[in-house]
Amino acid sequence: MSRCVKATCPLCDCCTSSPHGGGMPEKPHGSILRRAGPLMLARLGVAAFTFAIPMVLARILLPESYGTFKQAWLLSTTLVLVLPLGLNQSLVYFVPREPARKRLWQSHALVLTTALGAVAAALLLGLGPLVASAFHNRELAAVMPYVAAFTGLRLAASCYDLALMAQGRIRASAAVRLASEGFYTLCLLAGALWTRSVAGAFAGVVIATSAKAGACWIALASGGLQISRQDLRRQLAYALPFGAAFALVIPQQQFHSYLVSASVSAAAFAVYSVGCFQLPIIDMLYTPVSEVLQLGIAEHDVSGDNDGALRLFREAVARLSFVFVPTMVLLEIAAPTLIGFLFTDRYLGAVPIFRVAILSIPMAALPLDGVMRARAQNRFMFRVSALKLALTVPLVWAGLTLWGPIGALGGWICAEETCRFILLRRAAHLFGTGILGALPRELWLQAVAAAAAAAPGALVLHFAGGPRLVQLCSAGIVFACAYLGALRAMGVLPPVRAWIPQKTPLLMVREAA
Repeated sequence: MSRCVKATCPLCDCCTSSPHGGGMPEKPHGSILRRAGPLMLARLGVAAFTFAIPMVLARILLPESYGTFKQAWLLSTTLVLVLPLGLNQSLVYFVPREPARKRLWQSHALVLTTALGAVAAALLLGLGPLVASAFHNRELAAVMPYVAAFTGLRLAASCYDLALMAQGRIRASAAVRLASEGFYTLCLLAGALWTRSVAGAFAGVVIATSAKAGACWIALASGGLQISRQDLRRQLAYALPFGAAFALVIPQQQFHSYLVSASVSAAAFAVYSVGCFQLPIIDMLYTPVSEVLQLGIAEHDVSGDNDGALRLFREAVARLSFVFVPTMVLLEIAAPTLIGFLFTDRYLGAVPIFRVAILSIPMAALPLDGVMRARAQNRFMFRVSALKLALTVPLVWAGLTLWGPIGALGGWICAEETCRFILLRRAAHLFGTGILGALPRELWLQAVAAAAAAAPGALVLHFAGGPRLVQLCSAGIVFACAYLGALRAMGVLPPVRAWIPQKTPLLMVREAA
């Protein structure tokens, strides 16, 4: 374990130990972004790999084959997110609170997720041809054995990084994410480039996920597995409501994709998928902040510090909205140029869909699922998920009928944001405040600054010449300068000199000594 430096220590041994044998630190360390820093750096590294996937595949595969890839990926992702039943997330709840039983919690999650991986593979092999027929895509049926294999292996390895993070080993968790996802991306691209086929891409993924599954079992089961029926019941009592919520929310989130996929050709679905594409910065920031927020709220709850938990939530929202709000505005401006640069002109038909899809980005600045998990609001999450599904089906269906694929996406966004508002109201109640009291003041000023920066960014993009990358960079730089300048004028940002660390003069150190 590395030497502890209090300003940056992500729950190292000397901070997680206590006279009572607990695994919780005596006090929270640093800001939410500082603690999430290793996870965000890992996400940044992964993004450098994964960002190349759609760019490469859209160029080397025909639209029909790229649509097949997106359909197969949709099926796999649905099972990987739904079938763990909340077991992996339960580690972040139980391990910090009862570290002496760490091996029990990990063993339960490892064994059950691996068994569920076998179930997922069997489902895809058995029902894959029927799904391919519903999607009117024979190529999808041909690659289904590969999809079944890597889906099962992804589930078998799914608890690895969260098991490390639950112990407070945030840097180790980040390293696992970076290494495994980076290797998986490289294998996928290598297979696609070598064979120029969807089957080759998935064959590469199978190799990479096999390596991660093996590493996961070696790391978590090398000391032996421990199973306790009593503790397993406790773990399932926490996890199953959360897992049931996921069993509703994931199909709800992907219902529009399934409905559009079954209604249009594979090539048209490829265009729709491009329109739904989101820059990896959203997940890169949101996921680690949400996970560390859950851990931080748990630490405050141990000491009964509800005000501290509220401050942590406000900080998380302010940091995320600082990036997400201007990102949405800039993407609205640059949508045609960006789509043409990333996916070539053959996918410019996706621009209207893309502009609708990014309207949901600012709401991602609310890490509400982290709050719900930290406060064990799993039953409430289940009820909200059921409501969201009940809203999504008719809204998406009506949108598709009236306005086509873009209407389906709009219906999904309406249902999604309605229920996110309900979660925000619940979170505010848990913190003992109102909705406005739960949100930081910076959020509103960031929205004003982003709106003010839109005009100069659009003008530069309109008049800039040269390659598309140069146009995008020019507009982005001008937009960023205008945005930061507006925030500075409103007093939200400190002067630049305040960002530069100041060294204490040596003379003052000697005098203090």
